[in-house]
Amino acid sequence: MNNKIIKLDLLGLKCPLPVLKTAKKLKEISNNDVLMVRVDDESAEQDLQELCKKKNFLLLEKSKENKILCFIIKKS
Repeated sequence: MNNKIIKLDLLGLKCPLPVLKTAKKLKEISNNDVLMVRVDDESAEQDLQELCKKKNFLLLEKSKENKILCFIIKKS
C-alpha cells in the first residue's frame, strides 16, 4: 500500500490558525499518510506537539531553518 505525503504550507498564519488547519487536514487524510507542515509562527511549535500527543499522531520529525518550522506527522 502506498502512503501519501501531503504538504501543508501555513506560512504567515498566526495562532491559533496553524494548529486548527493542521488538525482539520489530519482528519481528512487516510491512516498511515504523512503530513508535512510548514509554519513560521513560533507559538505553533508547542501547539502542534500538543496536538500530536493528545490525538496520538506520530511526530516523525521536527526541524527549524531560519524562522520556518517543519513538522512531519504520521496519522495512525
